[in-house]
Amino acid sequence: MSISSFYELSRARPGETVRNFLTFDEDYFGFPLRVPYIHLRGSEEGVRGFIIAAVHGDELNGTGLIFEIAERLNPQEMKGELILLPIANVPAFFFQSRYLPDRRDLNRLFPGDGHGSEGSRLAYWLWENFLQDADFGLDLHAASYNRWNYPHVRGNMRSHKVRELARAFGAPITIHSQGVKGSLRREATKRGMPVILFEAGQANRLEDLGEVGISGILRVLTHYGLISSVKPSGESPKITYFKHSSWLRAPRGGLFFPKAKPGERVKEGDILGEIRSVLGEHLCYIRADKDGQILGYNLHPQVIPGRALYHICYDETELE
Repeated sequence: MSISSFYELSRARPGETVRNFLTFDEDYFGFPLRVPYIHLRGSEEGVRGFIIAAVHGDELNGTGLIFEIAERLNPQEMKGELILLPIANVPAFFFQSRYLPDRRDLNRLFPGDGHGSEGSRLAYWLWENFLQDADFGLDLHAASYNRWNYPHVRGNMRSHKVRELARAFGAPITIHSQGVKGSLRREATKRGMPVILFEAGQANRLEDLGEVGISGILRVLTHYGLISSVKPSGESPKITYFKHSSWLRAPRGGLFFPKAKPGERVKEGDILGEIRSVLGEHLCYIRADKDGQILGYNLHPQVIPGRALYHICYDETELE
């Protein structure tokens, strides 16, 4: 498990784990950027999967999940291979930012272009070196700046392979969302590789989110035959998914006081929060506009008209 050469992709031998770096282009000093990866190779042949985190450089909860998974797995008891990328977007990670230094979003640039922009080159490099040959993938995220998300999975539920992957994960909330053009899950699914996004918590934190993420990942690895001796805690729950989601936005400027939390079921007309003036006057309530479940909410109290406050998912149906 020792760190070896920085300059070539070192793959694990059967029954071993390799923790290493692979170089990508150069930084401002002309030194090579080093992207960390962990390769676990089972003692027997099997499927190949990947788990990637920090595609947005400030979303670190997935990084913590990868570290925990790597500690729990014994490659001598595995079949197949697992590539773990705890910090995929190293340039953004250095700046503690969601975005690349040129302010572009890496998760809009897959599968990339080896002769394109700096972000497109990174997307291409990740795809070519780690992702393209996998049988499935998990893309780990957190909410964007000043938001908090309840643990949930997103993916294109029109794909039977993605439904199979989402069912195996067993998240508390599953949402149909194919992703925007250039997102990893959308581009991989288009090419026949099922990928789902698991999202939980907030940016710039390493949060204790319980066993939700860990159990979901272990269920996926068990489903695909990578592991058998490592069992997740609890049983996989009955899975439904939501066809749609939308944001409730602030109609007034002022201070936002949330009353409902992510994960709560709501009915149309329920009071979720209120906005008060800087003099303490009540200005308006924020009410649910439909029946559904709260996916995420805004953490920052200062709001202006149009600010996203509550993310509600709705139109629930059973995942067949």
